[in-house]
Amino acid sequence: MYSVEMKNAVSSAQSCIDMCCGPQNVAVKTAEYISAFAKYLDVLDPSGIDFTKTGFFAGIRIKKYWQLFAEHYSKVQTITGELKKNRLIAENTLTTLKRELGTYKTALDSFMAGFSENADSELLDQKMVALNMKGILENTVAEYTALTERLSGITTTAADVFTNAVLIARVNYQINLTGGEQISGVSGKADIAGFSSGFSRLYSMCR
Repeated sequence: MYSVEMKNAVSSAQSCIDMCCGPQNVAVKTAEYISAFAKYLDVLDPSGIDFTKTGFFAGIRIKKYWQLFAEHYSKVQTITGELKKNRLIAENTLTTLKRELGTYKTALDSFMAGFSENADSELLDQKMVALNMKGILENTVAEYTALTERLSGITTTAADVFTNAVLIARVNYQINLTGGEQISGVSGKADIAGFSSGFSRLYSMCR
C-alpha cells in the first residue's frame, strides 16, 4: 500500500517544476535574450580596433567604431535591462525550487525511514518514483543555480563594460553614446584597456 504523504510530496514537487519550468520559463527567455545580445556583441567587438594608434586614418576608423556603438547603444541597453529582470526572476525561481527540494527531502527521509524491504510492489514502485523525483528536483536546482550565476556574470560585466564605453566615447572622442541623455552613476576614468578586456569576457559569457 502506497504512502499518501509521499504521494502528496511528489505531486507538490511536480507542480513546482511545472510552474517554474514551463514553455515560457525564464531559462527559455534568457537564452533568447542572450542570443540577441551576442549578435550585437559581434557587431561591436572592439578586438580589431587599436585605440592607442594615432594618425588620420586610425582616427577615422576609431570614430566610425564609436558612431556604430552609438547607433546600437539603446538597443543593447534594452536587452541588458531585460537580462536584469530575468536575473531577478531566476533568483526568485531558484529560491522557490530550493524550498521545495528541502520540503521534499524531509518527506522522503520520513518515507524511507519507515520503508521495509518486504514492502509490496505498489510501495516499491512508489519508492522508485520518489527517488526519481528527488533527482529531477536536484537537477532543476542545479540548472537554475548555473543560470543565476551566468546572468549575474553577464549583467555585472555588461554594466562595467558599457559604463566604461560611455566614458571613453565621451571623454576621449567627444561622442555621446547616450544620445544626449544623462546617465546616472557614469563617472570615473575612461579605461580603454579595461574596456577591451571586459568586452572579451562579456563576449565569452554569451557564447
